[in-house]
Amino acid sequence: MYKYFLFIFFCIQSTYAQNYRIIYDFSYKLDSTKSNPDTIEMVLDLQGNTTRFYYKKLIKLDSLVRNKEIISYTFPIQQVIKRNRNSFENENFVNVEDKYYSYLSSDKIVWKILPQIKYTNNYKLQKAEAIWGGRKWAAWFAPEIPISEGPYKFKGLPGLILELGDTGENFSYKLISFHKDLSDYNTANIVETNLGMIPIKISLKKYQELLLNRYSNPFSEYNNMKEGSWGLTINDKYINTLEGLKSIKRDYQLEIKRNYNPIELDKAVKYK
Repeated sequence: MYKYFLFIFFCIQSTYAQNYRIIYDFSYKLDSTKSNPDTIEMVLDLQGNTTRFYYKKLIKLDSLVRNKEIISYTFPIQQVIKRNRNSFENENFVNVEDKYYSYLSSDKIVWKILPQIKYTNNYKLQKAEAIWGGRKWAAWFAPEIPISEGPYKFKGLPGLILELGDTGENFSYKLISFHKDLSDYNTANIVETNLGMIPIKISLKKYQELLLNRYSNPFSEYNNMKEGSWGLTINDKYINTLEGLKSIKRDYQLEIKRNYNPIELDKAVKYK
Protein backbone atom coordinates (compact mmCIF):
# COMPACT_ATOMS: atom_id res chain seq x y z
CA MET A 1 0.00 0.00 0.00
CA TYR A 2 2.83 2.41 0.91
CA LYS A 3 4.65 1.77 -2.38
CA TYR A 4 1.39 2.20 -4.30
CA PHE A 5 0.77 5.55 -2.62
CA LEU A 6 4.28 6.71 -3.47
CA PHE A 7 3.76 5.72 -7.10
CA ILE A 8 0.50 7.69 -7.34
CA PHE A 9 2.10 10.68 -5.63
CA PHE A 10 5.06 10.56 -8.02
CA CYS A 11 2.75 10.44 -11.05
CA ILE A 12 0.78 13.45 -9.84
CA GLN A 13 3.91 15.42 -9.04
CA SER A 14 5.56 14.60 -12.38
CA THR A 15 2.40 15.59 -14.26
CA TYR A 16 2.40 19.00 -12.57
CA ALA A 17 6.14 19.42 -13.20
CA GLN A 18 5.74 19.09 -16.95
CA ASN A 19 4.45 21.62 -19.46
CA TYR A 20 1.78 20.74 -22.00
CA ARG A 21 0.27 22.46 -25.00
CA ILE A 22 -3.12 21.08 -25.98
CA ILE A 23 -4.99 22.24 -29.09
CA TYR A 24 -8.77 22.02 -29.40
CA ASP A 25 -11.03 22.59 -32.38
CA PHE A 26 -13.81 24.84 -31.11
CA SER A 27 -17.14 24.90 -32.95
CA TYR A 28 -19.59 27.64 -32.03
CA LYS A 29 -22.76 29.39 -33.13
CA LEU A 30 -22.86 33.14 -32.60
CA ASP A 31 -26.44 32.98 -33.84
CA SER A 32 -28.20 30.10 -32.09
CA THR A 33 -30.68 29.78 -34.98
CA LYS A 34 -27.93 28.92 -37.47
CA SER A 35 -27.59 25.33 -38.60
CA ASN A 36 -23.87 25.41 -39.40
CA PRO A 37 -21.31 26.44 -36.76
CA ASP A 38 -18.09 28.36 -37.24
CA THR A 39 -14.78 26.96 -36.02
CA ILE A 40 -11.56 28.26 -34.52
CA GLU A 41 -8.57 26.56 -32.90
CA MET A 42 -7.95 27.14 -29.19
CA VAL A 43 -4.86 26.53 -27.06
CA LEU A 44 -4.76 25.09 -23.55
CA ASP A 45 -1.33 25.68 -22.03
CA LEU A 46 -0.41 23.92 -18.79
CA GLN A 47 2.77 25.42 -17.40
CA GLY A 48 3.69 24.30 -13.91
CA ASN A 49 0.76 25.21 -11.69
CA THR A 50 -0.76 27.66 -14.19
CA THR A 51 -3.42 27.08 -16.85
CA ARG A 52 -4.02 29.44 -19.77
CA PHE A 53 -6.64 29.15 -22.50
CA TYR A 54 -6.60 31.38 -25.58
CA TYR A 55 -6.96 31.60 -29.37
CA LYS A 56 -4.24 29.84 -31.33
CA LYS A 57 -4.25 32.70 -33.84
CA LEU A 58 -2.87 34.99 -31.13
CA ILE A 59 0.48 33.19 -31.35
CA LYS A 60 0.84 34.23 -35.00
CA LEU A 61 -0.43 37.75 -34.34
CA ASP A 62 2.10 38.13 -31.54
CA SER A 63 4.88 37.23 -33.96
CA LEU A 64 3.64 39.84 -36.46
CA VAL A 65 3.51 42.53 -33.77
CA ARG A 66 7.04 41.71 -32.64
CA ASN A 67 8.13 42.21 -36.26
CA LYS A 68 6.54 45.70 -36.20
CA GLU A 69 3.77 44.74 -38.62
CA ILE A 70 0.41 46.52 -38.39
CA ILE A 71 -2.51 44.18 -37.79
CA SER A 72 -6.25 44.35 -37.29
CA TYR A 73 -8.23 41.52 -35.76
CA THR A 74 -11.38 40.54 -33.87
CA PHE A 75 -12.45 37.36 -32.11
CA PRO A 76 -16.11 36.35 -31.94
CA ILE A 77 -16.12 34.63 -28.55
CA GLN A 78 -14.46 35.96 -25.39
CA GLN A 79 -12.41 32.96 -24.26
CA VAL A 80 -9.05 34.07 -22.89
CA ILE A 81 -8.55 32.94 -19.29
CA LYS A 82 -5.87 32.15 -16.73
CA ARG A 83 -6.05 30.19 -13.47
CA ASN A 84 -4.16 27.97 -11.05
CA ARG A 85 -4.48 24.29 -11.92
CA ASN A 86 -5.92 23.39 -8.53
CA SER A 87 -8.54 26.15 -8.62
CA PHE A 88 -11.88 27.01 -10.21
CA GLU A 89 -11.09 30.73 -9.82
CA ASN A 90 -10.52 32.19 -13.29
CA GLU A 91 -9.11 35.48 -14.49
CA ASN A 92 -11.09 36.42 -17.60
CA PHE A 93 -9.52 38.65 -20.26
CA VAL A 94 -11.97 40.46 -22.55
CA ASN A 95 -12.03 43.13 -25.25
CA VAL A 96 -14.66 45.86 -25.38
CA GLU A 97 -14.36 48.73 -27.85
CA ASP A 98 -10.61 48.38 -28.41
CA LYS A 99 -9.81 48.21 -24.69
CA TYR A 100 -8.55 45.20 -22.76
CA TYR A 101 -10.06 44.26 -19.41
CA SER A 102 -9.78 41.47 -16.86
CA TYR A 103 -12.15 40.31 -14.15
CA LEU A 104 -12.26 37.40 -11.71
CA SER A 105 -14.92 34.70 -11.58
CA SER A 106 -15.55 31.58 -9.52
CA ASP A 107 -16.61 28.75 -11.82
CA LYS A 108 -17.06 25.56 -9.84
CA ILE A 109 -18.41 22.69 -11.95
CA VAL A 110 -20.11 19.69 -10.32
CA TRP A 111 -19.74 16.67 -12.60
CA LYS A 112 -21.73 13.47 -12.69
CA ILE A 113 -19.52 10.66 -13.98
CA LEU A 114 -21.45 8.12 -16.05
CA PRO A 115 -20.66 4.49 -16.92
CA GLN A 116 -20.61 5.04 -20.70
CA ILE A 117 -17.26 4.23 -22.33
CA LYS A 118 -16.01 4.79 -25.88
CA TYR A 119 -12.67 4.62 -27.68
CA THR A 120 -11.26 7.50 -29.74
CA ASN A 121 -7.76 7.63 -31.25
CA ASN A 122 -6.64 4.73 -29.05
CA TYR A 123 -7.85 6.49 -25.90
CA LYS A 124 -10.44 5.01 -23.59
CA LEU A 125 -12.92 7.78 -22.83
CA GLN A 126 -15.56 7.96 -20.12
CA LYS A 127 -18.60 10.21 -20.16
CA ALA A 128 -19.53 12.87 -17.62
CA GLU A 129 -22.31 15.44 -17.49
CA ALA A 130 -22.80 18.77 -15.75
CA ILE A 131 -25.21 21.66 -15.67
CA TRP A 132 -23.13 24.81 -15.69
CA GLY A 133 -23.47 28.34 -17.00
CA GLY A 134 -27.15 27.82 -17.74
CA ARG A 135 -26.49 24.92 -20.13
CA LYS A 136 -26.21 21.15 -19.89
CA TRP A 137 -22.84 19.74 -20.94
CA ALA A 138 -21.52 16.31 -21.87
CA ALA A 139 -17.80 15.62 -21.62
CA TRP A 140 -15.62 12.67 -22.60
CA PHE A 141 -12.43 12.43 -20.56
CA ALA A 142 -9.42 10.10 -20.64
CA PRO A 143 -8.69 8.53 -17.23
CA GLU A 144 -5.31 7.34 -18.53
CA ILE A 145 -4.21 11.00 -18.93
CA PRO A 146 -4.12 12.13 -15.27
CA ILE A 147 -4.63 15.83 -16.00
CA SER A 148 -7.75 17.28 -14.40
CA GLU A 149 -8.12 19.99 -17.03
CA GLY A 150 -10.01 20.76 -20.22
CA PRO A 151 -11.02 23.55 -22.59
CA TYR A 152 -12.08 26.98 -21.33
CA LYS A 153 -13.32 26.70 -17.71
CA PHE A 154 -14.15 23.00 -17.90
CA LYS A 155 -12.04 20.98 -15.48
CA GLY A 156 -12.32 18.83 -12.37
CA LEU A 157 -12.63 15.36 -13.90
CA PRO A 158 -10.19 12.50 -13.18
CA GLY A 159 -8.58 12.80 -16.60
CA LEU A 160 -8.06 15.23 -19.47
CA ILE A 161 -11.24 16.27 -21.33
CA LEU A 162 -10.87 15.31 -24.99
CA GLU A 163 -14.41 16.11 -26.15
CA LEU A 164 -17.05 18.46 -24.79
CA GLY A 165 -20.32 19.93 -26.00
CA ASP A 166 -23.61 21.36 -24.83
CA THR A 167 -26.80 19.42 -25.43
CA GLY A 168 -28.24 22.31 -27.45
CA GLU A 169 -25.42 21.83 -29.99
CA ASN A 170 -24.30 25.45 -29.81
CA PHE A 171 -20.72 24.75 -28.73
CA SER A 172 -18.29 21.85 -28.91
CA TYR A 173 -14.59 21.23 -28.32
CA LYS A 174 -12.55 18.36 -29.74
CA LEU A 175 -8.90 17.69 -29.03
CA ILE A 176 -6.65 18.04 -32.07
CA SER A 177 -3.19 17.60 -30.58
CA PHE A 178 -1.43 17.02 -27.28
CA HIS A 179 2.21 18.05 -26.88
CA LYS A 180 4.56 17.65 -23.94
CA ASP A 181 7.38 20.17 -23.90
CA LEU A 182 9.98 21.06 -21.30
CA SER A 183 10.31 24.65 -22.53
CA ASP A 184 8.33 27.54 -21.08
CA TYR A 185 5.53 29.08 -23.13
CA ASN A 186 5.69 32.87 -23.00
CA THR A 187 2.14 34.22 -23.16
CA ALA A 188 2.88 37.62 -21.63
CA ASN A 189 1.97 39.37 -24.88
CA ILE A 190 -1.19 37.40 -25.72
CA VAL A 191 -2.87 36.61 -22.39
CA GLU A 192 -1.55 38.78 -19.58
CA THR A 193 -1.54 41.66 -22.07
CA ASN A 194 -3.33 41.94 -25.39
CA LEU A 195 -0.42 42.23 -27.82
CA GLY A 196 1.08 44.75 -25.41
CA MET A 197 -2.15 46.34 -24.13
CA ILE A 198 -2.28 46.07 -20.33
CA PRO A 199 -5.70 44.95 -19.02
CA ILE A 200 -7.84 47.23 -16.87
CA LYS A 201 -9.05 45.31 -13.82
CA ILE A 202 -12.83 45.41 -13.43
CA SER A 203 -15.66 43.29 -12.00
CA LEU A 204 -18.08 41.03 -13.87
CA LYS A 205 -20.82 43.60 -13.20
CA LYS A 206 -18.71 46.34 -14.77
CA TYR A 207 -18.02 44.15 -17.80
CA GLN A 208 -21.76 43.62 -18.25
CA GLU A 209 -22.28 47.39 -17.99
CA LEU A 210 -19.67 47.95 -20.70
CA LEU A 211 -21.50 45.54 -23.02
CA LEU A 212 -24.83 47.26 -22.41
CA ASN A 213 -23.31 50.70 -22.96
CA ARG A 214 -21.74 49.58 -26.24
CA TYR A 215 -25.20 48.39 -27.32
CA SER A 216 -27.15 51.46 -26.12
CA ASN A 217 -24.62 54.06 -27.24
CA PRO A 218 -22.76 52.71 -30.25
CA PHE A 219 -20.28 55.01 -31.98
CA SER A 220 -20.31 57.44 -29.02
CA GLU A 221 -16.58 58.07 -29.51
CA TYR A 222 -17.42 59.97 -32.74
CA ASN A 223 -19.84 62.45 -31.12
CA ASN A 224 -17.14 65.00 -30.33
CA MET A 225 -15.09 64.46 -33.45
CA LYS A 226 -15.27 66.77 -36.44
CA GLU A 227 -17.20 65.31 -39.35
CA GLY A 228 -14.92 64.54 -42.23
CA SER A 229 -12.02 63.71 -39.95
CA TRP A 230 -13.17 60.12 -39.56
CA GLY A 231 -14.90 57.36 -41.48
CA LEU A 232 -15.82 53.73 -41.04
CA THR A 233 -17.34 50.92 -43.04
CA ILE A 234 -20.19 48.92 -41.50
CA ASN A 235 -21.90 46.12 -43.43
CA ASP A 236 -20.21 47.33 -46.63
CA LYS A 237 -21.57 50.86 -46.12
CA TYR A 238 -19.16 53.78 -45.69
CA ILE A 239 -20.18 56.22 -42.94
CA ASN A 240 -18.51 59.57 -42.19
CA THR A 241 -21.31 61.69 -40.62
CA LEU A 242 -23.23 61.57 -37.33
CA GLU A 243 -26.48 61.43 -39.28
CA GLY A 244 -25.17 58.41 -41.10
CA LEU A 245 -24.38 56.72 -37.79
CA LYS A 246 -27.88 57.43 -36.50
CA SER A 247 -29.37 55.83 -39.60
CA ILE A 248 -27.62 52.52 -38.97
CA LYS A 249 -27.84 52.46 -35.18
CA ARG A 250 -30.83 50.12 -34.96
CA ASP A 251 -29.44 47.75 -37.58
CA TYR A 252 -26.17 47.68 -35.65
CA GLN A 253 -28.00 46.85 -32.42
CA LEU A 254 -29.98 44.09 -34.11
CA GLU A 255 -26.71 42.64 -35.38
CA ILE A 256 -25.34 42.59 -31.82
CA LYS A 257 -28.47 40.83 -30.54
CA ARG A 258 -28.49 38.30 -33.38
CA ASN A 259 -24.86 37.34 -32.79
CA TYR A 260 -25.02 37.20 -29.00
CA ASN A 261 -25.05 33.60 -27.86
CA PRO A 262 -22.75 33.46 -24.81
CA ILE A 263 -21.53 30.16 -23.45
CA GLU A 264 -22.43 31.23 -19.91
CA LEU A 265 -26.12 32.07 -20.19
CA ASP A 266 -26.36 32.78 -16.48
CA LYS A 267 -24.01 35.75 -16.95
CA ALA A 268 -25.60 37.06 -20.16
CA VAL A 269 -26.73 40.67 -20.49
CA LYS A 270 -30.22 41.41 -21.78
CA TYR A 271 -30.27 43.55 -24.89
CA LYS A 272 -33.57 45.33 -25.56
